[in-house]
Order: sequence, then structure tokens, then C-alpha cells
Amino acid sequence: MQWQSCSSGLLSRRTVVFLTAVRYQVVDGAVAYHGGDIDKYLGEVGGLNAALLMHLAEEDEFISKTAQAEIKAALSKKPNATVYSYSGQSHAFSRHNGTHYNANAAALANGRTSEFLHQQLR
Repeated sequence: MQWQSCSSGLLSRRTVVFLTAVRYQVVDGAVAYHGGDIDKYLGEVGGLNAALLMHLAEEDEFISKTAQAEIKAALSKKPNATVYSYSGQSHAFSRHNGTHYNANAAALANGRTSEFLHQQLR
């Protein structure tokens, strides 16, 4: 099962992506752009067996630097998890026509996502 998403909501899709990856063994790979609220569920990271790719904007106004550090620390212990951090970028830097859209950072993140999904779908 593959699932990639980013959006806002009561329980955001990016959080659902993370929780699905840690709670269900049928997931082959998961991609999360931004990690909002994932820090609240880091106690479940031990269940992560799927490959996980996460993109974090270092200047994300919705995810504190403390939360980002906690996410990075927890996932650094999982060899199947990769977290990329984008310096100087704000939330939704990869959303076309968004307030914080940055073409270079978006291209980098989207290229990494494409490569990741290519590897996981083999």
C-alpha cells in the first residue's frame, strides 16, 4: 500500500500517513510532507516497519523546532526512515501557488519523493 498526502484537518492526513505506517504491516512505504502532530505519536515509532520518507520545513509555523527535533531524533533510530529538513522554508513550501511556495525546495522534495516511491514500488 502506498499513500502520500499533506493537508490540514482535525487529524491531518500527514498524521494518518504516519500512524498507518506504524500501525499496519501492509504498508510498503509512506511519504509525509510536514510532520504536524506526529510528535504526539512518537511513542509508536517502534512499530514502523514500512519505509518512511518525511519532509520538514525548518521554519514551519505549525511545527515547533522542538517538535521537529523530537521527530528527527525518534526517526533517526529507524533505518527505514528518512527525514529531510528544508532550511529557510515555511509550511507548505511545495504547494504550487501557496503562500510559501518555493520552486527549488519543492523540486528537491518532489524529486526525493519520486525516487523514494520508485524504489518502494519495485
